[in-house]
Amino acid sequence: MAKLIKYDYEFMSAGQVGSFGFKKQELADLGKKLQSINQKIEKRKESPDLSFRKLPYDNLLVNLLGKLNNILKKNFKNLVIVGIGASDLGARAIIRTLAGRYNNQLKIKGLNIYFAGNTTDPQVLDDLIKILDLKKTAFFIVSRSGSTIEPMVSFLYFRKKVIEAVGWQKAKKHFIISTLPNNNPLGDIAEKEGYLNLAHYPGGGRYSVLSVNGLLPASAAGFDIKKLLAGAKVIDKISKSNNLNANSPFVFAALQYLAYKKRKQNISVLMPYNYYLNEFAFWFRQLWAESLGKDKLGITPIAALGPTDQHSQLQLYIEGPHDKIITFVIAEKYKHDLRVPKTNNREAAYLGGHSFNKILNIEYKATSVSLMKNKRPNGTIYLPELNEYYLGQLFFFFEMAAVYLGELLGINVFDQPGVEHSKKYMYGLLGRKGFEKEAREIKKYL
Repeated sequence: MAKLIKYDYEFMSAGQVGSFGFKKQELADLGKKLQSINQKIEKRKESPDLSFRKLPYDNLLVNLLGKLNNILKKNFKNLVIVGIGASDLGARAIIRTLAGRYNNQLKIKGLNIYFAGNTTDPQVLDDLIKILDLKKTAFFIVSRSGSTIEPMVSFLYFRKKVIEAVGWQKAKKHFIISTLPNNNPLGDIAEKEGYLNLAHYPGGGRYSVLSVNGLLPASAAGFDIKKLLAGAKVIDKISKSNNLNANSPFVFAALQYLAYKKRKQNISVLMPYNYYLNEFAFWFRQLWAESLGKDKLGITPIAALGPTDQHSQLQLYIEGPHDKIITFVIAEKYKHDLRVPKTNNREAAYLGGHSFNKILNIEYKATSVSLMKNKRPNGTIYLPELNEYYLGQLFFFFEMAAVYLGELLGINVFDQPGVEHSKKYMYGLLGRKGFEKEAREIKKYL
């Protein structure tokens, strides 16, 4: 029987970190709210916002992507993902976690995956164009609204280059899009020019990682998307439990809530110790910031990386203000390992013979205990192994934890009015029709 990821929160408790940790009764009291919160969520299960809970069960999409993947493999060598925010971070987290730092050719069995659209820095786009054979490159354009500036300008640039390389008639085969089925610039171009449109799932972008937005790149790279979704299903099922001890996403949310509301710990650090989970921490950062930062409330998320940030941020975490809670993520089992060669050097001899995995775990444990000894709350999420199945669990764990934390705080985790405000100013300055008022308003400050 497959294992579950495990959340160990012993070092979050008052018994370990004194007044900076939670009391058992406080957690038990919040646990009494779990049933009513689950009932409220269940009543709203058909709403677009909560449609992410249906994604692990979408077998039709899995079958569709299997067929599409076969077509892509026959015609292309590269796939460029063009998106920003949630339309980029989820897919990037999957690919970087499973394929590794170097788009590892030992692990990728399908197309080479590249990412663009998350910046308007022209140097990045120019560098990418120079290494791509456009005749062998497909583009996946992801934009929920179909009008977000950064991916749109990248898309328009790539579209022009592809047309120049293969001609107008063939160009449409190089583009797949994902956008909402309403009137928007991206959707209009796609319909007019005959692009394949895999409609964006109806919910918010930051909960879309297990939709076509993340699954198409994962499938195209050759990873097992059925295992990703199977992992998510397991967490969905335990999230329906009203038993506090069985519902780990709720426990995580409850402890974040208690740290924030009771102890003024308003910074949440996610610090994976597996290097390839670095991009996952950035996905978490967006999830926490956009879901929870509103109504003058919010827990500031920090994406850290162990052991890198032992030599960058740990001094602050151990001796700085008591305003942080830290969550480590580490795998318990590794597919591969290396061993440090023995040496005659007296000062380095103690390292010889140790496995790299053992050293990594020792570094994590030393950091965790050091924080605890200095009264700094920290918890750990243990992955039995770093693979598709447990990555699916990890994504869904944090998505459900965000929903629970929003319920405890009394805020809507599915909107982002602050982001929309700045977008309107950008549209105004760039001359988009309908945003003349915003243009006049912001020009006063330029």
